Amino acid sequence: MWKSVYRRPAWPRRMLWRDLQGFQGNMEFLLGGTRGPVQSRFPMINGWVNDEGLIVTAEIPGVDPAEIDISIMDESLTLSGSRDSEELPEGSEYIRRERSDGKFSRTIELPFRVDVDAVEAQIQNGVLKVELPRLPEEKPRKVKVN
Repeated sequence: MWKSVYRRPAWPRRMLWRDLQGFQGNMEFLLGGTRGPVQSRFPMINGWVNDEGLIVTAEIPGVDPAEIDISIMDESLTLSGSRDSEELPEGSEYIRRERSDGKFSRTIELPFRVDVDAVEAQIQNGVLKVELPRLPEEKPRKVKVN
């Protein structure tokens, strides 16, 4: 005897779940929560590797370079600091506020060990650039085949 089995498609539930997560993130952001969409992704980070090492860039406009802390522990890089809030002129009020202020911290896992003594960082036009050279024993080597 053959039995028919009907399954409801899963996509409506996934769409509902995605919408609920988005709503939750927006509400936390509006109510000053710590997991808001802007706060959790600040600063935005890019990273790429080459034979010499790793380069990480982070967008941190409005952050005083003296307020930036770069630390390397084992095989992870942490960028942290704080950004002061804007002073509104007297009699003014926000109609929209998307830029976060206060403390921030982002940690990324490094793909290899780096030479901590040779790390260099610079900031230009609100973009922090951190150059993390590989340790000599971590650099790729060519092996000659005889």
